[in-house]
Amino acid sequence: MTAILTGLGAVLMLVATGIAAYHHGRRRGRVTLPTDLIAELCEHKLGCIGEPNDRVALEIGLLCDTDPTSSR
Repeated sequence: MTAILTGLGAVLMLVATGIAAYHHGRRRGRVTLPTDLIAELCEHKLGCIGEPNDRVALEIGLLCDTDPTSSR
């Protein structure tokens, strides 16, 4: 019986931590990534996948706090 209650307590604590982390992330807003990682993502989307420049700029601009064209 004690093992069941301990397991249930651990699961509830994990769920509470996950909910708190989710809401903390939502309050923080946009993603902040290093500029070199953003530049690498843009290069991959443009070169490897072949997405149009405008679409990549819009997508990265909406996702991140930085301008993707400034990292080139």
